[in-house]
This record gives sequence, structure tokens and C-alpha cells, in this order.
Amino acid sequence: MEVLRLLYALVGYGVSNRSLCKMLINMGHEVFVSESKSLSEQEKRDLYEMRVEFEENGNTERILKADRIAVSPSVKPDHPIVSKAREKVLTDLDVVLNLRKPGFIVAVTGTNGKTTTCHMLEYVLRKFDKKVLIAGNIGNPVANVHSEQLDYLVLEISSFQLFWSKSLPIDVGVILNIEPNHLDWHPSFDHYVESKLKLFTFAEKRFAHENCRRLIDERWPNVVSFSSLKLLDKDQIEFRDQIYPLRNTFLRTHQNLQNLSAVLTVLESLGFEPNLVLEALEDFTPPQHRMQLVAVIDGVQFVDDSKSTSAAATIAALQNYQDGKVVLILTGRGKNESYDALVEQIKRKVKFVAVFGEIIDLVVPLLRASNVQFCVAESMEQAVLEAFKKSSQGDTVLLSPAAASFDLYANYAERGEHFVRVVQSLKEGV
Repeated sequence: MEVLRLLYALVGYGVSNRSLCKMLINMGHEVFVSESKSLSEQEKRDLYEMRVEFEENGNTERILKADRIAVSPSVKPDHPIVSKAREKVLTDLDVVLNLRKPGFIVAVTGTNGKTTTCHMLEYVLRKFDKKVLIAGNIGNPVANVHSEQLDYLVLEISSFQLFWSKSLPIDVGVILNIEPNHLDWHPSFDHYVESKLKLFTFAEKRFAHENCRRLIDERWPNVVSFSSLKLLDKDQIEFRDQIYPLRNTFLRTHQNLQNLSAVLTVLESLGFEPNLVLEALEDFTPPQHRMQLVAVIDGVQFVDDSKSTSAAATIAALQNYQDGKVVLILTGRGKNESYDALVEQIKRKVKFVAVFGEIIDLVVPLLRASNVQFCVAESMEQAVLEAFKKSSQGDTVLLSPAAASFDLYANYAERGEHFVRVVQSLKEGV
């Protein structure tokens, strides 16, 4: 049967749309790329080779001539051109998954914990000899898996993707938590909430943390709730009134007890026994830059939590520690969110704060007004050194930035790697 040849406009040429472009060209469709920034020489060579027309350093109304418009997550809701053709707009998820569904889809969203939860699900399913891949917002575009035959596809979905998506064939949808975030992209917290809840529009089965109940209205009567697991002692948890051993020390953090609860609840609904899931996770290692112990120097722990890019994520990180036993490093670019609740948590948990980057203007007045001890640093090197000076044996120097990395780094991973190098250098010099 002959495939209808369509013209797709790809607005933004990041990782997802680059993969989508190649897939569409291979299928015989026509593609036009519109990028608001400059394209690299390699990107332009690739587009010429595929015979794809493009524009750079700005979007024009040529976009509107397309049959369908696939937007990158960076494209905001009020984009002056895209907003004129909302009926044509979709995401790479819509395009790929509605052309061919590669397997049973478990989709995960939430303010914090998405990536770790997706990796846990994949890890367990592999242990049970299932053919499974992760895709989506996790760094592996869904176009990369369109030809795969899978038992399960684990999909990480951001609020940006959900906002623009039209129709996704999702079997299980999971919302881990919803706290203020990305308010530099979403015009309001309500807008952000609605984008997250849109997952339930697509999902056949719906799961959400009990703390989201206040945000879930009568539209969704059949949502299965889960709560954060209770750590009974250092190596036991309670799940659905049963006691299970928890031998993996990485999973005993405040954040991972919530992530693990979601994993157990979802997999139990799919027929996997909780005790076997926990056994499968015994040697699981979370992704880097998430509460990762880097070194111990003179009895002081140095922990890399660079992935915490919002105030809510840093609040959760601080809940793992005794009051007054943390020296905190804050850095990055804010997302138009309030830091009041974070400063209240800092007052309880933190003995000293080292702050650098654009976040200085946002948090220093709050720290000063709350009589929190702090210093303004010029760099990661100075922040780590000052934090170490203020710490004592048994303390933790915690990089949990509470902001995006884009003021000084390409991404949170680059920021975390810089922290690790500085700490290792400090250890060698002690």
C-alpha cells in the first residue's frame, strides 16, 4: 500500500527532532527544519545530504505550509508562529508511536525522580528476561526505537512534551509527584499541573503518588494511589502491610523510597511479585548525579546531587540528613519559582550555604533575611573549598543546586562532573 507523502515542519532541531527527521526521510516524507538558533556545520551537512530544506536563526511562517508541525520541547506555548496552527502541532512521540507502537508502554512523569524510576523499571524487566528499552525525555529519542519489537517500552515524558502531545497510545501512566517547576516555560503552576495530568488523558491504567490527590479532580476517578515507602530500619521496608528486606543502600534515600514505591505498585499490577522485584533491584545503581557519594575527606561526605534542578528537588534531598549536618552548595539559573520553602528547609537542615551563579540574586536576600550563614563564591572551586572549611567530621557537603545549569554549564551532568573533579582534587591535596 502506498504511504501518503506528507510535509513535516520540525520546529527546533535538537536530539529528538534530529532522529525524527532521519526516520521521516527514510519513510519517504518531506521535511522542513526551522531552528531559532544557529545550526552547526555538521547539522547543515547532514540536512543537505538528506535533501532537507531548512532555516536557522529564527522561525518564519514557512512552518505553516506543512501538513504537520512537530515541535521540540523547547518551543513555548506562546510561540508566535506555532500558536497560529495548533491543530497541526504534535510531538515526536505522537508521530512515532502512532505510526507503530513497539510494545506495552509504561510512561512516567513527575517533577522529580522520572529518570531513576524509568531506569529501575527497565532494570527489573530485563532481569525478568523481558525485551525492554527506555526512550523519550531520558535522552534516547523515541524515533530510535520505532522499528523495535519490544515487550515493554518505558517512556519518560516531560511537561513540555505532554503539553504539545495530541494522542499517545500509553498503557500505564505514572505521576510521581507535582511540585512547582519550569515556571520559566509554563505561564503558571496551574498550567504546569494540567500538562502533567494530561498523561491520564492518554493512559489506560493510571497511577499517582498520594500527594498528587489534591491536584487530581473528578475527571480521573480510577487512579491507583501509592505512598512513599516506610523504612522500618536500615534494611527493611513496608509495602502494602507486608515487610520486605531492602538490601540496596542506594534505594534508602527519601527520594528513592518514593520512586521504589511507584515501581513496586506498577509492576505488581502487571503481575510481578514485590519480593522478586526487590531481589532484582539488589544490585541496581541509580544514574549519576543523583545523591551520589563522591568522596569522604576527613570524615566529611561529599555528595553530588546536580540533577536537583528545582527548589522542590533540593528540599527532598535535604530530608535525607539530620538537622544542622549539611553544608549546601546552590548554583544555577532559576526557573521563575519561589525559594521561600527551600529557605525554610535550609534553616532546619543546613549549617552553611555556598552560592554562585545566577541564583545569587534570587536566594541571597532570602538567606540574609532568614539569618542563614552563607558565602557568595566566584566558582565551583571556591564554593567547594569554602564548604569544606565550614564542615566538621560527620557533616555532608551537598551539591544540590535547586536551579538549572545553563548559566555556566551545558547541562546538569557537566556541572556534576565539575563538582566531582574539584572534590577529587581537594582530596588529593589534603
